[in-house]
Amino acid sequence: MNKKNNAKGARTRRLVLAFPPATVPRPAIDSAAQLARLLGASLFGLFVEDSDLLAAADLPFLRELDARLRAWRPLSYENLLEDYTAMAEALRRQVLQSAAQLGVPAEFSVFRGDPRSAVASGAEPSDVVALFEPVTNWESHKESVSAGTVVFVPRTARPQSGPIVVVAHEATGPEVELASEIASNANIQVVVVDALQEHSSAFWMQRSQRRHARGTGRTDLVASAQHVRQLGLPPASLVVVTRATLERLAQPLESIAGGRSEPWLVLEER
Repeated sequence: MNKKNNAKGARTRRLVLAFPPATVPRPAIDSAAQLARLLGASLFGLFVEDSDLLAAADLPFLRELDARLRAWRPLSYENLLEDYTAMAEALRRQVLQSAAQLGVPAEFSVFRGDPRSAVASGAEPSDVVALFEPVTNWESHKESVSAGTVVFVPRTARPQSGPIVVVAHEATGPEVELASEIASNANIQVVVVDALQEHSSAFWMQRSQRRHARGTGRTDLVASAQHVRQLGLPPASLVVVTRATLERLAQPLESIAGGRSEPWLVLEER
């Protein structure tokens, strides 16, 4: 999983699509490709064949449901490998097609091992790892991908327009910087949610100063946490939040995320 250097010798940001050993709806893959374009990143599709399941195949008591026959059948190594091969090929085709439509560089590889450890060990520190799950499942992934930035792309996701919404605990936090960078590159709006300070005038003053200093010509909007709890988040192409804020406000944020389908990017503060 080596990165390719660009003309200036710098490493290109990469969005690693960590596919589960199952099919993923095409709109969700399209949404990930749109996110890669927002991030100025290349796509790397990663399909991991579960080595433990392959090792357990052919045990006499294991069964699997054959969707075509609507009947249970013995789980065999050959059948499982055939299914994995078919899924990987379908996902590879979809990733390359979605990337080509948006002009995003893309690669696809198949690995064998434990799905979570393969992603955690293979991702570079500068990678953004995309999991095709809702952000409400983030607790189960805290350790396996805790070293990097993770974006949760629900299987119900589909490309959509809207601002970058950042839920920030301070006006100068890394989540605000990242959201502003993405929005500036894509020439779209940023909506900053004051997650912890409610209507603090100091927060708004810092946002105003930073907006004026950047001079991007965009209009950053702000909203209080109380406003968001009452009315929800505005339609968004991406929501950005740090892991610390997500942990601190897990209940209200997960409640909001439960009824939404855009990607949520969880930034690990270093």
